Amino acid sequence: MAAFFLHRGMRSKLKNVLVCGIGNVLLQDEGVGVHVVRELKKMPLPPSVEVLEAGTSLLDLIPRLREAKHLILIDAMKADGPPGSIYLLDAERLLQRQSTHPLSLHQMGALDALRIMALEAKPPPCLVIGIEPASMEWGLEPSSVIRGKMTKILQIVCREIEGLMPRAQSGSS
Repeated sequence: MAAFFLHRGMRSKLKNVLVCGIGNVLLQDEGVGVHVVRELKKMPLPPSVEVLEAGTSLLDLIPRLREAKHLILIDAMKADGPPGSIYLLDAERLLQRQSTHPLSLHQMGALDALRIMALEAKPPPCLVIGIEPASMEWGLEPSSVIRGKMTKILQIVCREIEGLMPRAQSGSS
């Protein structure tokens, strides 16, 4: 796992990152975003990082999403890859494409929320991390395929968070 070290006095300079897990935890891998953020909450993260379980109520959280400087949205995503595939997608590029093929597996997905946010103002920079589901059956736990990928998913999320943290200035205190 990535380790985060904070230099004394950096707290006020850190960027505000909101990591949001999306999905229905009643349907195994459909809830992968929520399962990932539950694991993230157990990890030491910089104080400027907020981890949020959106579940299936992402639209209710649009005001909170607007407050973030950077968003990382984690969701199950059907993109016809092998189960457990991990996709890193720039939301701005996704919003520009014209497609009737939904990426998210629930009625209102991450891109729908970002489109709604864009009606009033430009949404914050956003990375969508999609995970190809293996099972959409009833169940409160992810499939064995997704459980086997959880460490890799968490490493990717931590790497992306770390990439949004400012670098300490050499010689500064």
